[in-house]
This record gives sequence, structure tokens and C-alpha cells, in this order.
Amino acid sequence: MGWRRGVTTVVVALLLLFVVRTVWFSSGGNGEVTPVSINVAKPFYAVYFGSPDAAMLVPEFREGLGTIEERLASLIEGPRLPGLAAVMPDGVVLLGYSQWDDMLQLNFSHHLVTNHPGGSTGEVITVYGIVNTVVGAGGVRRVQILVDGRPILTLAGHLDLTDPLEKDYELLGGSHI
Repeated sequence: MGWRRGVTTVVVALLLLFVVRTVWFSSGGNGEVTPVSINVAKPFYAVYFGSPDAAMLVPEFREGLGTIEERLASLIEGPRLPGLAAVMPDGVVLLGYSQWDDMLQLNFSHHLVTNHPGGSTGEVITVYGIVNTVVGAGGVRRVQILVDGRPILTLAGHLDLTDPLEKDYELLGGSHI
């Protein structure tokens, strides 16, 4: 029973850390901080967008059950907070998805590749913005990205997408906390 309380304390502490980081990065560039509030009594989930310097992922919390559909729609919609960068290129459409046990296969339109700005950092932020957002929804632990119904080797030439990917905690600034 005591270990459950310890785990709960750690989870709450991490959640508070994410909220503080979201507030910290929600500056509109003019030095003012946009107030962020979420009713923790209601269900909510994290959607990951690029930090202002595009070096890591920053969670933006949304109210809702956090279904796969909700998370992906929020990701495609883009960030609501100023200072966060969208991870999905313009025009991307989710064509569908399938789940087998803990593996989620996402099928996006060709715009994920053709409208991607490129660069190794941009590719990593896009891919792990997707992966980190959906991991945890409905038991998802691994994510495979398809484009127009087919597996792709890479999005922009830097990251191997031939195998399903797991959540990347390093991009969340875990090594900087």
C-alpha cells in the first residue's frame, strides 16, 4: 500500500513539473507569461509541441478523455499557447489507424513528408511529437508511422521509421530537470 502512495506522489510531482514548464514556455516572446489553468478534477491529457527554440518537446494540456482520436486531432490542430511550435506540417490528414495490443499504426496523408520543412531536429520533433502524444492512450506503448497506407523508411532522411517507436523522455527535457 505504501509503494502506491509513493508512485502517486511521483506522478503528481511530474505532472506539476510539466504544468510549470508549460507556463514557463508559454511566453508570447514579449516577456509576458500567458496564464495556464486546467481543472485537474476533470480528465486531461498532454499534447506535445516544439519548444520556442525547437530543441525539445513541451506538453500542452487539453481537457478530455485523451482518446487516440482526441490526441491526434489536437496534434493536427496545433498549439493554443503562444511560443509553442506545431509539429505537424500544413495539410496533414490522419487517414486512419489500427491497434494491435500495445502497438498503434498511424496512417497519415502524403503531406507529412511532402510539406515537412526537413532537417534532423525538425524530423525528430515531428516524429516524437506524434509518438509521445499518443503513447499511453488506450494502452499504446509503440507507434508505427505510415504514409498513404505504406511504411516509410524515414520522414526527412535522418530518422529510421522502419520499426515502431516508443516514447522518448529525453526530448521532454528529462536530462535538464
